[in-house]
Amino acid sequence: MENKLFLFVYGTLMRGFENPFANLLRQHATWMGEGTMTGLLYRISWYPGAVFVDDPKYRVFGEVYEIINPDVLLQELDAYEDVSPIESESQYLRRKVPVQLTTGETLECWTYLFNKSVTGLEQIIGGNFRS
Repeated sequence: MENKLFLFVYGTLMRGFENPFANLLRQHATWMGEGTMTGLLYRISWYPGAVFVDDPKYRVFGEVYEIINPDVLLQELDAYEDVSPIESESQYLRRKVPVQLTTGETLECWTYLFNKSVTGLEQIIGGNFRS
């Protein structure tokens, strides 16, 4: 899938969540299916944060979208996810991670990884924010 950009979301941007940024995602990206990345999921507040770990026994469940309009979408989502030009000040960092679709296919996807300490945060066992 040359030159295509994909986004993996695991929290309030998923289908079923109603907010201006989830709506923006649906306007500028096409839902491709469900998938997982290796990682741990934490409850930050009313929203989650994922931390990438390279261990297949820990999975974060979410959805994959093909980005249609990256210039508009990624700038808006960076603001929503509190991505700062100074990495140490960012709540999240946008990074590419391998995501396995339910079809078995693996895609490199942009996602937003939590960039603060998880000490004292509740881990979402099973890695699924919906449950």
